[in-house]
Amino acid sequence: MLLRIGNLRGVDLAIFEFDYDLPWQALFLTADGQVLGRFGGRDAETPGKYQTLRGLRHALAGALKSFPDARAPAPRKATFAEDYPAAARRPVNACIHCHHVHEFRRDQMQREGRWSLDEVWIYPQPENIGLSLDPEKGERVLRVQPQSAAEALGLKPGHSLVRIGDVTIASVADVQFALHKAPRQGKLAIVWNDGEAEKRGAIELHAGWRKTDVSWRWSLRSMSPNPSIIGDDLDLDSRKRLGLKAEQLAYRHMNFLTPTARHAGLMANDVIVGINDQMLAMNARQFETHLRLYFKVGDEVTLNVLRGKESIKVKMKLPE
Repeated sequence: MLLRIGNLRGVDLAIFEFDYDLPWQALFLTADGQVLGRFGGRDAETPGKYQTLRGLRHALAGALKSFPDARAPAPRKATFAEDYPAAARRPVNACIHCHHVHEFRRDQMQREGRWSLDEVWIYPQPENIGLSLDPEKGERVLRVQPQSAAEALGLKPGHSLVRIGDVTIASVADVQFALHKAPRQGKLAIVWNDGEAEKRGAIELHAGWRKTDVSWRWSLRSMSPNPSIIGDDLDLDSRKRLGLKAEQLAYRHMNFLTPTARHAGLMANDVIVGINDQMLAMNARQFETHLRLYFKVGDEVTLNVLRGKESIKVKMKLPE
């Protein structure tokens, strides 16, 4: 049976556990709620990177292959998006979208004093442990980064992942789920096949290994403080005229100004190149996320701005 879910009201999150910031993800389930596999996933720059029909077919075949050995799921408590206090802020008849689950959970952790920036780094990329994987055969290793945890373990291009932790691998989504469940520090067991035999080992996970570009995540757009700026990346020709490099922050503010930006003295077409006299190498989307992650409500920041070719400093207090 094929079932499409577009509203998470009444959906058991203990079964339908996935990265809720994704535009879509497929889960392959038994009738009793055992997850046999997953398909989907993305990175920061290419939303459809792992979404191919061949990849879907391969992931489904992997799930069906594991079906005869599937065990009944362990007893678990059903949980629902509506259980979170923040869900009450949604109108009764309004959909609860997937990204709301991340937002509801963050709200609850903040209420309970358990929130930290570490909670942002969810569903890490395979590259975080040094692996680039085949989108069409998600367990197949395409590249191994030099001096990475994967290289230290002995993984090489052409090898196939069999299991990470207790997750059987047939897609990149399986890998990201396994990495999401991995500890922030410690050892992570990996089983792989080198073409001749199955091998086992463990990689060492060091502090900060989960960190990646999360600026694409829709759930972070509700996170305080509010950047209170509205803009996009300056085009390459305009950068050249201003003497700015391609990788340098060049956030061109649009014509509409928020009350906070107007009060601070920002003007339309101002180009933000840094903050607190620190020049940054990131794009516009990453800059807005940078403000949300590394500053607090009420912080006064100094924006380094180019107005024409004049360099100025604009002080702005970040609102909620």
